[in-house]
Amino acid sequence: MKFIKLKYLILGFFIFALSACTTQRGTATSTAEEMKTSAIVKSAMAQKPKFVHLTINSRINADIDNNSVSLNGKIYIRDGQKIWVNVSKFGINAARALITPDGFQAFERVERTYIDGDFSYFNDLLKVDFIDYEKLQNLLLGQIFIDMKPTDFRSEVVGNQYLLHYKDNEELERRPKAGKYIQTYTLGSDFRLSGAVLKDPSSGMELEINYGGWQKFGTQYFPKNVKVLVKDKKTQKVELEYNNFTFEESPTPFEIPSGYKPNNLLK
Repeated sequence: MKFIKLKYLILGFFIFALSACTTQRGTATSTAEEMKTSAIVKSAMAQKPKFVHLTINSRINADIDNNSVSLNGKIYIRDGQKIWVNVSKFGINAARALITPDGFQAFERVERTYIDGDFSYFNDLLKVDFIDYEKLQNLLLGQIFIDMKPTDFRSEVVGNQYLLHYKDNEELERRPKAGKYIQTYTLGSDFRLSGAVLKDPSSGMELEINYGGWQKFGTQYFPKNVKVLVKDKKTQKVELEYNNFTFEESPTPFEIPSGYKPNNLLK
């Protein structure tokens, strides 16, 4: 029986979080192009679902560091407060994670290891400064996950899709800047996010996120599929298939078992 190691569970979450980058601020002007872009961004932001409790049954497929695994997952989100994840295989609990605005905790039962740290720890570990709870929650639910200022982007319509390009993309391609990413976001005709491509021009690392199969549950819309590819020295892949959404509170037991040892995350 093959279970997911804690390293792969945590890395899966932070593959998502790595895309939640900040954008460079520009000087606002009132051109027609910026007014159009502002309307597109406003419409995209308006897609954010409203809920207090959200429980998601999901399937998780990951291919990380040449290790492939397929698991069942239950994700509970209390809006703005916590994300709880329970991962199992054949009905047996393999790993569990709890994310709050204060940080991230997780443990896995096979190697009996755990991780416990705040977001500053992960930012230092990954040499970035932008990971926080809100960006991660938005990304999991297919929402705009950066601090998007319309004057920093230009827009175009291609077929029935809207594309948002970071205005400094070409400049960054020529002159990379630390912490700045080449970025393009694709929205469907309904202004829901269907894709994002981010590239670090310094290292060449590229991250691609795709959302598909948007469905209505109650009065809210959520993506059925979330696919994340990180293209670096190796290509890492995480796919989430959301099978059901309920707006109910779920029990979220979490306690790191005694006798577990710290895990050397991402080492």
